Amino acid sequence: MKYIVIILLLSTSGVERIELKTREPNCGGIANAWRDVNTTYHETRNMDPKQQGNYTPSGKLMIGWIC
Repeated sequence: MKYIVIILLLSTSGVERIELKTREPNCGGIANAWRDVNTTYHETRNMDPKQQGNYTPSGKLMIGWIC
């Protein structure tokens, strides 16, 4: 069986999707591994604590994932 993990990123152009195809049923583990490799957690951005979260090097905010 094939599974698709959809990573949701927020950028200035709106919500972007990255689709990862896998045969592994552990969607949460795959999404967390992608987050660990591709994002950095920031407690604040631009001195604003409301902008905390996991950001990609290009400045996109990871807002979640769907299996």
